[in-house]
Amino acid sequence: MTEAVAYARTARWPFGAVLVDLRSGEVVAGAANTVTAEDATAHAEMNLLQTAREKGLRLRGHAVVSTAEPCPMCAGALLWAGAPAVAFGTPSAHLAALGIPQIVVPFDAIARHSSLRPRPALGRGVGRDLTDPLYEELAGRPTAGPRGLPSSSER
Repeated sequence: MTEAVAYARTARWPFGAVLVDLRSGEVVAGAANTVTAEDATAHAEMNLLQTAREKGLRLRGHAVVSTAEPCPMCAGALLWAGAPAVAFGTPSAHLAALGIPQIVVPFDAIARHSSLRPRPALGRGVGRDLTDPLYEELAGRPTAGPRGLPSSSER
């Protein structure tokens, strides 16, 4: 989670994700959120999938570790890509409670409604002591947006 947080700290909106080799524990790829008004799909997990593809890495044998619970778009992409394990820090419900715009559908609910098998192992609340401060800081950050938060097209 430490490396995912490091990626998050490089992003305008602090979301980061890494791909971890399940055998060695080595981080083999990482990505930050790069969402702009022109590309609302550039969430950290989506960028991580792209980076993994560019490096020729398959998700089999790797865990995705994300600073926040993957949104429904990212959760679907991770399921389609066959991620065997997903771990996240801050839950989407906590992000929403902080006033950070979210579609609050838990990852495990999306996985339950999927016919894709096998379902990934899921680690919830991993390293929240590292991830929650990212979003508490974001919620308190003054910007031009409403309530100081990114608009849905800027996350």
